[in-house]
Amino acid sequence: MKRLPLRVALMTTVAAGTVWPVAAADTTLPPCSQTAAIISPKATSPHTDCRMHSGALDFAVTYWTTPELPAPRAVKVTATDSSGAVAQTIDELLEPSSPGGVGLQDIDGDGRDELIIPIAQHLFNGGANTRFSVWRAPGDRQHFERTQMVGQAVYPSGDGYLVTNGGALESRDLTFYLPTGAGYTLVVVLTIEAEEVDPDTHRVLTVVCRAHQEDGLHAVDMNIHQAEDTFCASPAAKAIWPDAERISIRHWRRGQG
Repeated sequence: MKRLPLRVALMTTVAAGTVWPVAAADTTLPPCSQTAAIISPKATSPHTDCRMHSGALDFAVTYWTTPELPAPRAVKVTATDSSGAVAQTIDELLEPSSPGGVGLQDIDGDGRDELIIPIAQHLFNGGANTRFSVWRAPGDRQHFERTQMVGQAVYPSGDGYLVTNGGALESRDLTFYLPTGAGYTLVVVLTIEAEEVDPDTHRVLTVVCRAHQEDGLHAVDMNIHQAEDTFCASPAAKAIWPDAERISIRHWRRGQG
């Protein structure tokens, strides 16, 4: 998967720190018609000002735009506690390709909803993928920490990690994150590629799994070879073309040479 342009990443980071006027959330906003975030490349949802509730917090979602550029340019989410006091204000710059509105969803299975903001949609390796931010607060904390992700779906990996699933038809990128008190730590990225495909049925017969972007492996005390063995055998990786034969990455590399 290609890296995002530095300018885009910096603009998003700046937006996350933008200072908006401090004020109580607008309680007159209507309830959000859909609370789950849209990051699937085949789905969309409207960008409408609305309010959501999760746990002890209310969330007021308001979008900013201009008549000349009708697509939303930014969104502000104001989180307030039961007394009406503002606990946190979250701001994000959006691109016109943002596929949907802000959502609340427990994507890591810890029993608490994360705030998900779809920022933009781009083509990576021929497939549509969504760039989005996930704001997480562990336990009963009221302050959320931001992690930016890219993919077509996000869900628990089945072994304690959070995984984003992205890529294209014959190549999937699985990014594994470790939930922490500071949001999520990127641990490793797997690329799972269809090596042999039946020309008549288009069924994937063999796949190769390799690990890269291993900068976060220190968080789980693994080297790159251990990561390939461990994460390529994880439930999330095995769910990609589950009936296909898994070819050892070391054997595949020797064959390519």
